[in-house]
Amino acid sequence: MLALLLSLAVVQIPDSFTNLKVLPRNITRDSLVQIMRGFSLSLNVRCQYCHVGGDGVSFTGVEFAKDDDPDKRKARFMLRMVDSLNRAVLPHLPELGGRQPLQITCKTCHRGAARPELLTQRLEHVRDSLGIDSAVSTYRQLRTNAGMAGRYDFGEWEMNLWAERLGRSGRTADAVAVYQLNFEYFAESASILIALGQLLEPTDRAKALKYYRRALTLQPRNTELQRRMQALESPP
Repeated sequence: MLALLLSLAVVQIPDSFTNLKVLPRNITRDSLVQIMRGFSLSLNVRCQYCHVGGDGVSFTGVEFAKDDDPDKRKARFMLRMVDSLNRAVLPHLPELGGRQPLQITCKTCHRGAARPELLTQRLEHVRDSLGIDSAVSTYRQLRTNAGMAGRYDFGEWEMNLWAERLGRSGRTADAVAVYQLNFEYFAESASILIALGQLLEPTDRAKALKYYRRALTLQPRNTELQRRMQALESPP
């Protein structure tokens, strides 16, 4: 649908341009259209995300030259940043050898999201405003949405590391909830079970032992785990 809208917009884009501050002033219409199309597809947004005017549905009345939308000003900054990285920084990456220098594009970070945030950053925003239960619900929804597969890292350690940070900051209950959620999807992970045991040792020795025993079935030669279990099984 977005691609169709973009193709329809082409007929409404002028043949000459004013107020170009980053792109070359003599850029051809076709080249500009392709660049703007790349922005839209990389961020999964329409032209009105940066340009003002129009009814939000068609492109009639869109004032492409105006700078009133702050997202347009941000886009210019990002263009300069990407150009600087590609032209002045990445070619000097140590030990490239004969390999072609890396090239960063909008999609490198955005991957179809207007705001290029990590999965756990998004969940942290939800947790801060609505609580851990809402963050857990959001994770389940994102994970079942096929369109999110390439946008976020749904691997085990993205969530494990978030749980670690929550635990270190004293949010033990939230950390436990995140580990338990992650274990639903990585049920053979001894790392999650051991982390749960470590979190619960100070407050619930019996539950910590339960997690350790399950972890030991997955890592029967883990001597450090055996030592921790023996310490918990001894009278306090």
